Amino acid sequence: MRKLSYITLFILGLLLGTAFAYITLQKMIASRGGMGMHGFVATADKALSKPEITNMLICSKLAMSSGQKIDNMSLNFRLNSLLAPYDNGQQRAFYVLVYIKGYAFGIADSIQDKDKAKAFADYDCQTQYPWLVQEDQ
Repeated sequence: MRKLSYITLFILGLLLGTAFAYITLQKMIASRGGMGMHGFVATADKALSKPEITNMLICSKLAMSSGQKIDNMSLNFRLNSLLAPYDNGQQRAFYVLVYIKGYAFGIADSIQDKDKAKAFADYDCQTQYPWLVQEDQ
């Protein structure tokens, strides 16, 4: 009888310990943003396939690299409106923006300095985004 009590107590402790560990791990994952990141790679890939987002960021980086001031407020407003469909209520749109910005800025930085003005023209930045470059006041 005593052996049966010990085995029952051991199994009950094992089950309670497993449940406690599972709940604790889920809270840790959720607090670090892991739960909201489900499907992030597919979402970021969808956003990268939209040239209106990536080209806007590439043009902004090319303009900044050539010493021009850009209209950050207009840029951010337009990016927020384009990335709003990717928001799942857990800042996914922000994470997608950071990812895409790194990708687009990497493309723009990989262009040699002497070719950046030509790339600005090749991407047709001036006609696509006439609001991007701020006029000196």
